[in-house]
Amino acid sequence: MSKMSRAKGAALALLTVLALALTACGKGSAPAASGGGQPAQGQAAQGQGGQEQAKPAGGQATQQAQAGGIAVPQRIKDAGKMTFATDDTYPPMEYKDTDNKTIIGFDVDVANEVARRLGVKAEMVSTEWDGLLVGLTGRRFDAVISSMNVTPERQQQVDFVEYAKLAQVFVVPKGAAPVKKLEDLKGRVVAVQKNTTSEDLARSVQGVKEIKSYDSFADTFIAVEQKRADVIVIDEPVGLFYVKQKPDVFEVTGTAAEPEPVGIALRKDDAELKAAVEAAIAEMKKDGTLAAISKKWFGSDISVR
Repeated sequence: MSKMSRAKGAALALLTVLALALTACGKGSAPAASGGGQPAQGQAAQGQGGQEQAKPAGGQATQQAQAGGIAVPQRIKDAGKMTFATDDTYPPMEYKDTDNKTIIGFDVDVANEVARRLGVKAEMVSTEWDGLLVGLTGRRFDAVISSMNVTPERQQQVDFVEYAKLAQVFVVPKGAAPVKKLEDLKGRVVAVQKNTTSEDLARSVQGVKEIKSYDSFADTFIAVEQKRADVIVIDEPVGLFYVKQKPDVFEVTGTAAEPEPVGIALRKDDAELKAAVEAAIAEMKKDGTLAAISKKWFGSDISVR
């Protein structure tokens, strides 16, 4: 997100769940999805488990996926699935639907389409942010897709396949003095998610009154609404999502950082799977599927060219 050194029913249900989340005292949870957040039908945005999957094949050490002739590791073919870990508290990138079980969002649609092109299905694994790379290197899942910024520090641990670019913005209470640039954070209490590039940005500013680091971005919105913080630094799509739910409470007032790449993280010793994911993403860029998924969720194309 510019998760990062350092993230996806009815409208009434969405607003009710969000109100509960933003008045809680403990760790926050993401607002529930509205009907408009459901993955669309068709190739550009397959829902979790909704796509028709090719059956695993046996035989050689590497098989060719049925879609696109992509070489896929045998273990993935045999399993019939590719597991993606995600911190599902980051709407609209990844978050739980109104059933509080199904994970949906932009990143989930991307994962489903990547897996489909590898001839398997995607299985989303809900994981706290701090456990994503630890779990990946510990071989608990095949990949991480969680709006994770590609940084030199992370590249020392894992490899990335870039698929989108995200800007970061400032969110403040409605009607409060605007924060338009990083220097405006001076003298303010800043809320961020811990171990993210948002936190890095806040710590780069001299004179910030206090930086409050939370386990999830939902907690940062609780802090601002309860007047325990003055401003949030967050990925633009996520900030806009929360503002849309409570336009009388929050507003976006400026850009903290220009768009930076986010990527699917894979183990460094998993070169064959990385090559397969790279091939799938390349196909999705070329045929317009990646752009279509982006426009579905954001109304514009944030995919990496």
